[in-house]
Amino acid sequence: MSAETPLIVVLDVETTGLEPAAGHDVLEIGAQRIQGRTVLREYTAMIKPTRSLPADVVKFHADHGLTEELLQTEGRPVEDVIPELVDFIGDAIIVAHNAPFDLGFINEHLKRLNQPPLGNRVIDTLEIARKYLILPSYRLEKVAAFFKIPTPDSHRALADVVTCREVFFKLIDRAKGKI
Repeated sequence: MSAETPLIVVLDVETTGLEPAAGHDVLEIGAQRIQGRTVLREYTAMIKPTRSLPADVVKFHADHGLTEELLQTEGRPVEDVIPELVDFIGDAIIVAHNAPFDLGFINEHLKRLNQPPLGNRVIDTLEIARKYLILPSYRLEKVAAFFKIPTPDSHRALADVVTCREVFFKLIDRAKGKI
């Protein structure tokens, strides 16, 4: 691997809703630092909720193994986790599926911590999939299914990072280096 091969961090967040500015929270963060096609390091953290979770959120995440009890016992304060994540990312290129969603939550928390938003270069696998594939849905699981990538633990942050990473590699191969 040459020194010119960029560092990339593949990122995913699991949340209580869709709108960070409306007070929806991050529940879990997953990230992998990669160079070329080699995983160098992983980061994962659960966030302890600061308030009761709505019943539909509890059911959705519990169905995927992320229970309220697990978050209460193993979760940590978001104000501890977000700075760790920023350090983990460093100046790497960020890859995410629907990147504005994930970065919207991270940047909202950075704002609450009086920190600047992430300014990293971003590659959005959703955007690339829409450009290079014709599918009825561009959800991560659907793009992964198109490429025959298994998704055994979808809707858990680190599992979705692994899926996103593999989708990213397939998209690079398909785009033949045009991205």
